[in-house]
Amino acid sequence: MIEQLDTIPCLTEIPENYRPLWELCLTDVWCPTSVQEWRERIDSPEDISTAQTLFVNLSVSDTEELTQVFGFPTIALPDFPSTEQVNQALPHHFETNNLLKQSDLAAEIATQVNLELPELVVLLVFDGLSFYDVVNWEVPNATLTPCLVDGLSATEASMRRLIGSPVLTHQLFELGYPRRLGFSYWKREMNQLTDVLFFGFARSQLRRVTTFHEVLDTIRVSEWSAHTYIQIIRSGLDRVCHSHRERPDITGHLENLKQDVLALITTLRETGQTFQIFITADHGILWYANQDVVSLARERSKARYTEGHVTSRDNVLTLNTDGSTYTVLTGDKVIAKNRKVTEWGFHGGVSAQESLVPFWNICG
Repeated sequence: MIEQLDTIPCLTEIPENYRPLWELCLTDVWCPTSVQEWRERIDSPEDISTAQTLFVNLSVSDTEELTQVFGFPTIALPDFPSTEQVNQALPHHFETNNLLKQSDLAAEIATQVNLELPELVVLLVFDGLSFYDVVNWEVPNATLTPCLVDGLSATEASMRRLIGSPVLTHQLFELGYPRRLGFSYWKREMNQLTDVLFFGFARSQLRRVTTFHEVLDTIRVSEWSAHTYIQIIRSGLDRVCHSHRERPDITGHLENLKQDVLALITTLRETGQTFQIFITADHGILWYANQDVVSLARERSKARYTEGHVTSRDNVLTLNTDGSTYTVLTGDKVIAKNRKVTEWGFHGGVSAQESLVPFWNICG
């Protein structure tokens, strides 16, 4: 379809929330936002570029003019590009794309909350869940946006990044959310990352749980005397990918996670409070698919990255992030070590599967 642009400008329609992802993959294509912008460029004596031209989501009047007067054809694109297209483009534009960034999530959530000021604000974070794992989920009253893990796609680094600085808890306090309710699998005294993620939560405001049903049960019996922020850290696919004796039923695990999301929405509706749910993940998972094993310095424990700078070679990218320097593998074709027999997935590199996570905004 895109090959048509070599001969004539074309028009297309794509969902606005996926537009930055397409822009990442169409960096060699000019996408004017209106007929006026297009005319100004082609009439400019200084600009004689013959770049491919694709009009995206134009107004009705502009669309009619280009199709009826100029005879430009309309082409159909999928809602979002394939993982192959993203993996080809992302390493070259990792720091220059227009995607929503994980490091901006806390500020983005605060901005969205300030527009609605619901009685309950909920952040649900999955440990290990890719945008491409869930892009076809049907979630009511939800907007799904791809979010770039703009640093090392490893659990501790990503969790710290998404919780923000200042932490989201403090940003929401400034908006009038003094009450907090947190849920984690770990006690903060026993887990340093939990202590960081729930900074600002009093001891009585953080509940240790073993199942997601305990989260729902606590919400059902809670009284809502003030605007409240609820933060939930829940296992996604991380543990499944790292330690599973048999090949995991990924489809089944994803279905269970989706049912938890739908149950959370139902439970919040039953409270009678207005609410806004934000759902994301720390990183995605690159599943094992007989990837080639390549050398990455002397790395033997991590499949997709190593600390420090490694002399340039194919399929690598240097990240100066989170206070350190890392060399990471890119794309989805290679890993840096032989996998363990119980290891079915990897993360830490830069790929569509690892570096793009979902960000839902659900109002109710």
